Amino acid sequence: MIINKEYVSQENLTLPRLPIPSLNSTKTKLIEWVLPLLNSEQLQTTVTVTNEFFKEDGVAEKLQNKLNKWNQNQEGSWLTPFWEESYLTHRVPLPSSMNFNVLLKENLNKSNQTMMKTAGEVSFLIAQLYHKIINQQQGILSKEETFPDLSQLNKLFRSVRIPKLNRDAFYVADFDKKNNHIVLLYKNNIYKVPVTNDEGDIYHSTAITNAIEAAISNELIEGVNVGVFTTANRNEAAEVYTELKKSSENKATLQVIADALVVLSIDEESDNQKMAIKNLMLNGNNKYFDKTMQIIITKNGSLGFNMEHSAIDGTSVAPVIKHLSEGLLSDLSQVGVISWEITAQKMTWDLSGAILEKLSKFEQEQFNRKNQFALLPHNFNDFGAERIKKMKISPDAFFHMALQLAQYRTFGELKSVYEPVSVANFYEGRTESARSTSMEKLNLIKAIEEGIYDEEELYILMQAASEAHSSRIKECQNGQGIERHLFGLKQMYYHYGAKLGIEKLPQIFLDPGYQTLRYDFISTSGMAYENAEYRMFAPVVEDGHGVAYFILENSISVNISSYTDNKVNGEQLMDHFIEALHELKVIAENSYHPEMINWNIS
Repeated sequence: MIINKEYVSQENLTLPRLPIPSLNSTKTKLIEWVLPLLNSEQLQTTVTVTNEFFKEDGVAEKLQNKLNKWNQNQEGSWLTPFWEESYLTHRVPLPSSMNFNVLLKENLNKSNQTMMKTAGEVSFLIAQLYHKIINQQQGILSKEETFPDLSQLNKLFRSVRIPKLNRDAFYVADFDKKNNHIVLLYKNNIYKVPVTNDEGDIYHSTAITNAIEAAISNELIEGVNVGVFTTANRNEAAEVYTELKKSSENKATLQVIADALVVLSIDEESDNQKMAIKNLMLNGNNKYFDKTMQIIITKNGSLGFNMEHSAIDGTSVAPVIKHLSEGLLSDLSQVGVISWEITAQKMTWDLSGAILEKLSKFEQEQFNRKNQFALLPHNFNDFGAERIKKMKISPDAFFHMALQLAQYRTFGELKSVYEPVSVANFYEGRTESARSTSMEKLNLIKAIEEGIYDEEELYILMQAASEAHSSRIKECQNGQGIERHLFGLKQMYYHYGAKLGIEKLPQIFLDPGYQTLRYDFISTSGMAYENAEYRMFAPVVEDGHGVAYFILENSISVNISSYTDNKVNGEQLMDHFIEALHELKVIAENSYHPEMINWNIS
């Protein structure tokens, strides 16, 4: 079937399809993007290899033609099948490689509110949001409640990653308002808690709270931590999952987890926010890391989110955080819901000695893995986006200028920095990579370090770096980045190379310059979640660092993760980053007087 459409209808919303950039555009940008990362000899090699790959009637043109035909035969994004394959074949333990985490501020907890009452209210709000998503699918949602691309939100609830040998599967239940439940994890025991009845009516949060309290009030026994198998290497996890499913009792429990809207985990271990973010990311107790969305409730009243990444990105959790934040901070109007008495069901396991031995092994491995990471969360409260905009600088560009200056002062050079850019304005849009290291930033850094330029000259370089940064982001948002395009061309080789007469993997994909560009020495991700305090994900490479950040109106949250062996480098990177924020602010504000101008910088 040939589907030659530019647009894909999504019920009451029409979104464009992700475009395929031109070869000439990708060729030009590739050379531009590697320029600050390579010496002259390396650059010449990369230019030669690039010219050969992109020459007229060459290998790239053959692969591009095939990619265009591939695109015509896809109902959704041409990228989706390749993207899913790369995520689901990932074999490394999820908590420290794939999942990402968000910890909200403590102010969502009402005074004297128990963890169980919070659990009841969260369960109600999740059911309410799920119904809104179904309503939009049915075209009956108001304009004020519409969401952008539903393709990820459709996979957010009642879904789970299933471990399989060599390639995992992804399960999402059919949309249905009837007989929904959440799964509560408490003392490593599993409870099925109803949130809607057989007519699809949502239960009152008090009824849900009462059911939870009744189920766990006399719970003194610590359960077996079966969910720890989701922290293991994926092939080992698959072996345990397969063994578990041989028992009808286990099969039923696993299906209850899969069909749950979300997993709610009770964290009784975290005494403060910094402990909570580490436990949220790496603690294997009371977790099920294969679940698309886990919501963690800490004893100090905070909410945390641990998200499995294969089907969703950081933008997908934003509507959930907004809905929960607004609901928990309000009087939680529940007009029209039912207040029947309901019962939470404790689920059970049938565990052999062999499975118990493997679970014990996984617990020790995850405990050891937790100690392999150093997490450094920091809230910078001196200024934020509001003040940066008055400098006529993009806040995200300002952040990355400071980060690059910090990188240079920590490591003596600039390496590749991964910055994901959402392409959610396209149907099944995921992310593109902008690679925030640029010649404009390198020119600024060298000028600062040389110490011979006045502040107005440095500010001109800051403006150039900001404009270049914003331009690259916009190109990526418009589907005109280079990494996903080159990834698609590479996949065409793997699928059709022999038929196209391309016998070997094109040299460009083996080129050291291209590999330098794609080496995620610093992997960043910037979001602006409502009421969020910290966000964490693991470094992508062993000698690198993960940098998660929020740029808010009057503050910046920056959170650096490193392997323990690189802890000192991570601490130095943070110190240099804070210094760079202040230094760049002084340069900009001494060159212009923000109170006398009114620029609108996004």
